[in-house]
Amino acid sequence: MIASSSKNKLQAWVLIAAFVIVLIAVESVAMHRVYAARVQGTADFFARWYGAKELVLRGRNPYDRQIDLEAQEILFGRQTRPDEDQVNFAYPLYVVYFFWPLTLVPYSWAQAIWMVVLQFCLLGSTILLFDLLRWRPRTGLFIATLLWSLYFYPGTRAIMLGQFSVIVFLCMTVTFWSMMKGHDRLAGAFLALTTIKPQMVFLIIPLILLWCLRRKRWSFIVAFGISSLLLLLSSMLWVPDWPLRFLNNITAYSDYVGFGSPLENMTAQFAPGFDQILNPLVIVVLGGFMLWLWWGVLFKDPEDFIWAANWTLLIGNLIAFRSATANHVVLYLAMMLIFKRWLGARFEWRILAIQIISSVFLWMLFLNTIDTTRGENFEAIFMHGLMPTILIIYYCLDWRALKLVTPKLSVIAHQS
Repeated sequence: MIASSSKNKLQAWVLIAAFVIVLIAVESVAMHRVYAARVQGTADFFARWYGAKELVLRGRNPYDRQIDLEAQEILFGRQTRPDEDQVNFAYPLYVVYFFWPLTLVPYSWAQAIWMVVLQFCLLGSTILLFDLLRWRPRTGLFIATLLWSLYFYPGTRAIMLGQFSVIVFLCMTVTFWSMMKGHDRLAGAFLALTTIKPQMVFLIIPLILLWCLRRKRWSFIVAFGISSLLLLLSSMLWVPDWPLRFLNNITAYSDYVGFGSPLENMTAQFAPGFDQILNPLVIVVLGGFMLWLWWGVLFKDPEDFIWAANWTLLIGNLIAFRSATANHVVLYLAMMLIFKRWLGARFEWRILAIQIISSVFLWMLFLNTIDTTRGENFEAIFMHGLMPTILIIYYCLDWRALKLVTPKLSVIAHQS
């Protein structure tokens, strides 16, 4: 009886997986025909794709300066100035594992497939968030929220740029969901994958590891350690010195982007003259509050992990050493908690309203504040800190109700 039930479940998952693959294939063909064959987009993906292609097909080091120059010529038709995008490979080498088959096809096809894959990653992450947050809206609102996840400004921009922030969001969501379900080995492995963008996870990873250490969830720690080591060592077989080359490219990236943290960008725009005082003050206040939350979840109320993790993501997206609006997809967790807080038939119209209003507002703000000195579609840098700032303010005003609807995390893993 049990064996039959397991077989039926496996068959169901196989059918679902096959259906999703067919959908991805069909949409990829459509995306290529309608968009990718005509427009070379996903600029953030192109630099990584070109470097990976040269590595996979010709054995060249993707961190070499010559590859940067070749990518500039292809993307811009010229070599860029020192203050412009250098199109360098500013990612850990193992990011190639996520898309290496796409290095075997022309870029128009790689672009089309990658954009579609990111769409499904966003949808999959959002579906997991429904279960993680134990939010069960009615069918109409469920579908509306899935559509919102695609057309909300951070999500759409991430897809258009081909940003790996969507992959980090998916891996982080799987990590939280797996921890909630007690699948610690799976959670640890997926947390290791989030390190492809360190600026997105530099605060949340220490919190997760400390929490698991305090709770003696050794399966998680071991899985994270082994997975991280495998990613590092296997990629060093390809390019032994890539960690040093990666650090050099990160330094170069910081030099030519010409702007600071989201908090610095915000205060420079809205509080010029006071930003030198305001920045460290806000960092101290938010950092102190975050550490207080950490202390509480580590030593007092460990089941409040999701609440502390949510705040850590909010604060991290404001004070990170470098960020962008595409990284804000990880804040879907914070947004959907707000939606859940308003759950109820008489409040569904409010959730739909805020989904529509927030989407229109951010898109209109982007279109009316484009930084034309940097290009035709460069967003104003103050937008990097706008969404986390708004959400932090709202959370401060409504924290009791939001904490009440935040699910608790079991202290002991149910499964190994």
